[in-house]
Amino acid sequence: MRQIVVLAMAGLCLAACGAGTEDEAAAKAEPAAEAVAAETAAAPAAEAAAQPTSTFSHSQTQDLFGYYMPEGEVGEGGFSLIHLHIASAPEFEAWEAGERMATYGPVMMEYLLPGEVSERVLPESYAVTDRTVRMTGTHPDYGRVTLDARFEGPAMTDARSNLGDGEAPTLVGTVTIADRTYPNVRFLYSPGD
Repeated sequence: MRQIVVLAMAGLCLAACGAGTEDEAAAKAEPAAEAVAAETAAAPAAEAAAQPTSTFSHSQTQDLFGYYMPEGEVGEGGFSLIHLHIASAPEFEAWEAGERMATYGPVMMEYLLPGEVSERVLPESYAVTDRTVRMTGTHPDYGRVTLDARFEGPAMTDARSNLGDGEAPTLVGTVTIADRTYPNVRFLYSPGD
């Protein structure tokens, strides 16, 4: 009989321990499940934050359409900047509405490559105002290309009134190609053909 009582007591103790363990496990599992749910909910936001942003904005009130040629050579190894092109307002609006072409953007840089071939670097992002032009893009062989430039006060007005014959630079800024930076690049304006 004594064995039966000891076995019964041991069984009750084990049952009590098991119940406590299940309750503890459930209590520990709830915060863990909540943490996983919070991480899952935060994952899209984290992924979006980790991805590069592509922003396109323009707010210029002037007609900046034209070609802006650097005064000196910008680039090396057969990859040199021919010109920066800025389009008209309707082309900016079309691009920002998602109407894009594979070979043309409202702000783009054209480069001369070996063999007298030219290629355009289209924007991955840009911001254009009456005072500044900022653009980023990527060339498949030469890497990331950026421009951060500002219009020079009356030089733009003078250049446009002279239809591009003015000697004063209209745009001054920094061009970066991969890890090489070209500061104080001076651009002359031309309305094109």
